[in-house]
Amino acid sequence: MRKIIVAGAGHGGLVAACRLAEAGYDVTVVEKKERNETGHDWHDCIWKPAFDKAEIELPECDGVNLMPYFDTAYVNPAKTVKIPIEGISPRLFFIDRKFLLKMLFERCEKAGVKLIFGREIKGAVVENVKVIGIRTEDGEMPADLVIDAAGVDSPVRSSLPASSGIVSEIPENKMFWAYRAYFENTDGTVTSPVQSIYFYHCNRPGMDWVASDKSFIDVLIGSFSCLTREEIDEALEDFRQEYPNMGKDVIRGGQVAKIPLSPHIPKFIWNGYAAIGDSCSLTEPMSGSGISNCLKAGCILADTVINAGAREFSEELLWKYQYRFLKDAGEANYSVEILREFMASLSGKDIDYFFEKKILTDRELSGMSFSGATVSEIIGKIVAMIPQADKIPGFTKMGTRMLSAKKAMNALPAVYTRTGFEKWRKIYEKI
Repeated sequence: MRKIIVAGAGHGGLVAACRLAEAGYDVTVVEKKERNETGHDWHDCIWKPAFDKAEIELPECDGVNLMPYFDTAYVNPAKTVKIPIEGISPRLFFIDRKFLLKMLFERCEKAGVKLIFGREIKGAVVENVKVIGIRTEDGEMPADLVIDAAGVDSPVRSSLPASSGIVSEIPENKMFWAYRAYFENTDGTVTSPVQSIYFYHCNRPGMDWVASDKSFIDVLIGSFSCLTREEIDEALEDFRQEYPNMGKDVIRGGQVAKIPLSPHIPKFIWNGYAAIGDSCSLTEPMSGSGISNCLKAGCILADTVINAGAREFSEELLWKYQYRFLKDAGEANYSVEILREFMASLSGKDIDYFFEKKILTDRELSGMSFSGATVSEIIGKIVAMIPQADKIPGFTKMGTRMLSAKKAMNALPAVYTRTGFEKWRKIYEKI
């Protein structure tokens, strides 16, 4: 029986582990944290089709809520404009991340997956240009395939040789530092919009939000550089001026997490190796959530392995996993990342101007590509920017990069060869 090790208990890796075990593979998940310590202590919004694809049936309980709508608005730094985002699919679940992990662990165990908690992973075991297992604090563990779900600072990915073609580190300037905490809703009032997303809040390059529920106020404070305690306290105090029903004590969360916001690394497969989740940056660049993408990627990876039969897990074979995922989600994710980078380059006054002059609207902020805009729409936006002439090159560059992202995804080779990949990588890296 072929052995598969999933390094880390990430959502996508667990979905792949479960499906592979159900197909008869010998699957082991190795996680450095204890079982009750895994996962962020917060909720996320996840599309129902992602659960359907992963064949996860969600129960009706406190950990899962179907949202019939998502009342969201984007707010400029001066708080003079709120842009509502409409057309959000009703097939959206608000789910407790720890509850989701609990479900996935139980499903894995039912399928026969061996779960090992509290064992630190040190790196990959490589022999003859192939990953043949992992090194842990307790010694080596052999495997025919290692699925790397060990996160943004994965010791497996960072230990691979340069000849693998896989980057060892995800750049710090592609990170998002997020403080997430839940505070008591002292009077049960739910404001409208339910969620407000603030750009450049308190003169800090980043994106914050406040979301209200009858029992709590959910706060995220996000920065494109390391957050300080002083910055967190300043943002919280400002929010309390707008939300006087936001209590002082943290009832859940209260930690800072580092989240990769760049679209996928150029290559996330090698001989005997496939990365998933934060290990290869499969997050959605504007929201920072990666669960929907990871559930989808876990299914695609499992299908690729199962369809391989008795063949070796070569990079040529595993490329089918990367190719299928990128064709499905690559262009959309990159377009949103380009918009995020442009927003991060602006000052608070710039963003105020773009909101007030409707240069940035719900169309762009909801992730729609400029490549779908008409010529008259693009010209109109550029004309509106004339008083901000120094920003026109950046705005134009953003549109050009989005077109380049589309070109890169169209050029993605369906069949892997090292020469073909390197040719595509050059196109990708020009975005």
